[in-house]
Amino acid sequence: MRIGSSKDLKNETLNSLGLISATSDWRGAGEQADADAPRLKALHQLMRTAEDHDADALLDVNYTEEILPRAEYPGAAPLKRVCATAVAVKLKSA
Repeated sequence: MRIGSSKDLKNETLNSLGLISATSDWRGAGEQADADAPRLKALHQLMRTAEDHDADALLDVNYTEEILPRAEYPGAAPLKRVCATAVAVKLKSA
């Protein structure tokens, strides 16, 4: 699975399969364990989704965080997760 930007593959012939997304697991918003672990989890999930759609590459991967505030569930700690989105593409053979 290749991962890059649109600029990286500008000389390739591409067939866009569309925008896909995946998320990490919910975790405590205050957790300071491995800060990269949720991003990696979301990226691995994104790669699996792309493979399920027979994609060869992911373009322009973007990460955002979703936060579930305490107000929605009184007494509970806030939660957050990482969301990853990218354009899945199939490379056309020459």
